[in-house]
Amino acid sequence: MHFGKLYCYTNRMEEYYDIAKAYFRGTISAADEKRLSEWLNEDKANEPLFRKWESEWREQAQAQASESTRVAWERFKAQQAPRVVDNQPLITNRPSIRPLRIFYYAAAASALLLFGVALWLMIPNAQEPFMTQTGAHEQQTFVLPDGTEVTMNSLSNLACAADFGKADRQISFDGEAVFHVAKDADRPFVINVGDYSVTVLGTVFNLSAYTTDDAYTVTLLEGAVKVKYASDSVIMQPLDEVRFDKETEQFELQQVQITKADTWINGRLEFDDIELGDLAHKLEREYDVQIAFADEAIKAEKVYISISIEDNFADVCAALETLLPIRISQENDHYTISAQ
Repeated sequence: MHFGKLYCYTNRMEEYYDIAKAYFRGTISAADEKRLSEWLNEDKANEPLFRKWESEWREQAQAQASESTRVAWERFKAQQAPRVVDNQPLITNRPSIRPLRIFYYAAAASALLLFGVALWLMIPNAQEPFMTQTGAHEQQTFVLPDGTEVTMNSLSNLACAADFGKADRQISFDGEAVFHVAKDADRPFVINVGDYSVTVLGTVFNLSAYTTDDAYTVTLLEGAVKVKYASDSVIMQPLDEVRFDKETEQFELQQVQITKADTWINGRLEFDDIELGDLAHKLEREYDVQIAFADEAIKAEKVYISISIEDNFADVCAALETLLPIRISQENDHYTISAQ
């Protein structure tokens, strides 16, 4: 009988170990995420065990980087000399901190942190471009050879040429990120999103430029930025936010509360006067749901809203129904917004 209990206990630990690994990878399902939270709260001894698993998983993930990949990165880094500051790493592997959603219980609130280990695309030779991307609910922070620090939000992509920083500093981008651009008066830093570009010398700003969105937005935190499309351009100053409507191909400049621009880094989504259609796109990415509109006219409804990443989507829907004259119906992961 004792053996049977031990066998069942071991199987249960293995089951939760597998769930925990899915959580660390960012591939956990909502149901397993809830089970993990409940397991952490049922016994105080489970939290130290969870932290031990987390530490072991991170060490193993870091060790999986092959020697050939490391050598390739060293070649890529060496190409940038002497522009690379001594001892400045090409990539910094900072952990992403993304809290659990509504299933976070108070006892485990400080323990459950999702660490997004940066897994970089292997480059077969130093002449090929550098490319990286983030998955759902993942953030990555890294430093480019010129010293520019980039923190990318979920489902973002960045690419630059192998000779980045020599003749120029140009990257291609799709997604959302905060850029701390290293100053270089001779080589402006240029971010290309299709025919749209952002040009800076040295500054800090938040860029939201998902190609699936109806508009691109730049919010300037420090310095000065030039936003350009075709022959049209806008020069930005701190506290400026520029929205570029892809359908009308027009810029809209406004002043904003700067503290709201990059709140996603700290686990909050805060929006002032955002159109419901734009908000729906952002919620689809954040909660991995599909949102449709029964009435296209209500996409233009504007709302002020602050959302914690810990909130589940049902809470967000309830808040929107309180703030706006809308009704939200659900069928599995598909939601439909209609006028009341």
